[in-house]
Amino acid sequence: FISADALECKRAVKWLCDYIVYQCSRPPPAHSKDLHSTIVAAFHCCSVWLLEHPYLLRDKDCLTTVLEVAELGVSGTKSIGKPGEKIKMKDDKELKPASMRVRDAAENLLTCILEQVGYFPSECGPESVSSLLDELSLLQHCNSWPTDCSDHTLAVERFRYFVSEGSIMLALLEEPLGNDQDPQPTVTLLIRGPFGRHAWTMQLRHLPRHRSGTKYHAPNPGRPVAMQDNPVRPEVGQKYFPDGVERVPQCKADTSIPSLEYVLSSDEIASEETNKLTQLLKRQITAEINMAAQHSRQTQSQECTPPLVCHEFQTARLFLSHFGFLSLDNDGENNTCNQTLTALDSSAADFCKDLSALDSMSPRTCDTVHIFYVRSGQTTTQEIVGNVTDDSISPHFLEFIHTLGWPVYVDSHPGWTGHVSTSWKVKPSSKSTVHLEDDYRFYDGQTSILYWADAYSEIAFVVPSANKRAGRQSEQQSHFNTSSLSSWYEHSYSENGGRDKRTLSLDLDKQPAPPRRSGNRYHFPHTDTKIMVVWLESYEDHLTLPISDLLNYMETGLEVGPTRTSDVLLMCLQWMATGLLRIHLQGPVGRVGLASPLVDGMVVSRRAIGPLVRHTALNMSRRRRLDSDTYQPPHVRRRLKVQEMVQKYKREMTQPELFTYLFNSL
Repeated sequence: FISADALECKRAVKWLCDYIVYQCSRPPPAHSKDLHSTIVAAFHCCSVWLLEHPYLLRDKDCLTTVLEVAELGVSGTKSIGKPGEKIKMKDDKELKPASMRVRDAAENLLTCILEQVGYFPSECGPESVSSLLDELSLLQHCNSWPTDCSDHTLAVERFRYFVSEGSIMLALLEEPLGNDQDPQPTVTLLIRGPFGRHAWTMQLRHLPRHRSGTKYHAPNPGRPVAMQDNPVRPEVGQKYFPDGVERVPQCKADTSIPSLEYVLSSDEIASEETNKLTQLLKRQITAEINMAAQHSRQTQSQECTPPLVCHEFQTARLFLSHFGFLSLDNDGENNTCNQTLTALDSSAADFCKDLSALDSMSPRTCDTVHIFYVRSGQTTTQEIVGNVTDDSISPHFLEFIHTLGWPVYVDSHPGWTGHVSTSWKVKPSSKSTVHLEDDYRFYDGQTSILYWADAYSEIAFVVPSANKRAGRQSEQQSHFNTSSLSSWYEHSYSENGGRDKRTLSLDLDKQPAPPRRSGNRYHFPHTDTKIMVVWLESYEDHLTLPISDLLNYMETGLEVGPTRTSDVLLMCLQWMATGLLRIHLQGPVGRVGLASPLVDGMVVSRRAIGPLVRHTALNMSRRRRLDSDTYQPPHVRRRLKVQEMVQKYKREMTQPELFTYLFNSL
């Protein structure tokens, strides 16, 4: 039985898939950036539908339709074509996706189906789609690791690192964790891929878990008891003639051949040689009898005992072999190019640093919304920012900000915090006496923020305070973002008065844009969309907002240059006497400026304003990313980072050398 709502949802997903198929099948002249952006948005919309309605995947037709569309986006064709056409197997297909952006979006949909639908949020909570365990936290559970040691470099050296298919990094730990009551051969894995970091522990068991209490080996089992008595083997003497041969009467032919005694008696030379041969035979028989007697005295019968139980296992080699990463079927001695498994040198100088940089790349998009409260007639930045410390602001404003997300502490938050220097870091929880739900003054990004996330996006809501800018500037002096080196140079050069903002932007436009998938250091994979939410007591004050000055309190660490005031997306909210909120939207002129569901001039209930503002901010950021020529999805950035680490730290090994490396202990 399927309800009417479920049927409507199924139809909606079917329409989305049909739309993607239609757009991908259009002739090549019709394919453009806008068309591919529409296809990417349709893939994302389909993912959202499946995430919100996971029961759709239990429908066979719906699952088949979605998987066929994902296959179309990844490879460019479907395995099952029109009726009557032969089915194309994956190995026989030539990969020709509509574009790399479409392929990335299809991969994201496929991963969503396999990993997120029905499983989000995970045990880690919505703050992270990856495991919060890293090398150091895993080794802290091992008995051999010192309890007071927190050196991440030493922890990395305990692992073996491999890369499979150029995009999946495997970190293998062969030591068993100390929390296992029944020690078994154990291997612990940290899998880093385009869509996050995951931790697994595997054990080699000879019996299933429900029989784990039964010991399958004993110290000395003893000689096995025979199931039945062995029969006595009869001794049979070999006979060369029948028993009655002596009773057969002889004839003259039997006497035609003389006997041996007759020959010896008649020939003295033959008799002498026969006597010598008889003596040699007797001597040899005596020597062999003496040798056998001496050997029987020296030989002592030993009881057969089973071999000792093995306690040392090369679990990393066993895991790679059992899961098909190692194969002995390859021909040739030097087949490095044919290997799908690449060993990495974890003892290199910058390996640990690059590993931390990979972990700092979130598999989800991140956005930041800065919220300001403007009293009637205020026009200066100091007055607007200072309203945070005033206890007499509107209670409806406090109610509004708490509908945007939930409060989290910056120091212990593993997700996006509004600034790159404090984001995606796993730290121990710090106890605080401040109740975040009661005090909005701490949502300035220094102590806490308001946070919201789903399986694809993270968004932080920050209420800037007067001490944020000074604290952030001192923090930026000590924190160097290696991923945006050129933007750091441009920002500092413009501050020194070398060029004005217009000249710098013109020069940047003249520079050739790097390829989308290149590893160029001047390639900016992020889009830092500045979104500002302003609570107005007087609606006319949106005309005199000091937006350029407020940008100094909206730094996120992702800036690639000075932000123009015209690029800021502004949402103004004014509380009216009727209890409703009046909306004013302001942004850059063009198609990528504003987004729904909020529309300029509309009136919204206070109970619906929070989710509407949040979704509008997310849609604005998504539209800006779709329009960017240099933007890379999060999983693409992670994949490129893994490929970069392979080029820097791979061990040039043939297959025999790889096997030798696996047999050697660390």
